[in-house]
Amino acid sequence: MTDLDWSSAIEIGHAEIDAQHRRLLLLCEAVVESLIKSAKREPHSAQLQSLIDFTQEHFAFEEGLMRSAGYPRLDQHAKNHASLLRELRTYCYKVQQGQDINPVGLISFVWFTLHIESADRELVVWLRSQQADGGG
Repeated sequence: MTDLDWSSAIEIGHAEIDAQHRRLLLLCEAVVESLIKSAKREPHSAQLQSLIDFTQEHFAFEEGLMRSAGYPRLDQHAKNHASLLRELRTYCYKVQQGQDINPVGLISFVWFTLHIESADRELVVWLRSQQADGGG
């Protein structure tokens, strides 16, 4: 129904991160679908909170992985996460306040796909290089 479908093109080759990205897309899609289908154009607060909560959990997982591996770009990646989380919270706040928003605007949360394509893919490449060098 929306453009939030998972595809192998955005897989980055790390099973746990890919599984979490897939779940994030499903949570986004649930919010978008409820906005599209609802006469009031509002998802349940629980859906929005689930999306925010899991996004925080996912970012914490990635940052923990980076920290334990000594990833040199941790600070920049964490700043990207903080910015993306602020953007998501702002979007959810607007929805909860009943502001007229484009439901598919959450697809801009698929900054997410851009983040996956660049920063997350770079992280996995670096992690693999560390394993190959015996550093991880």
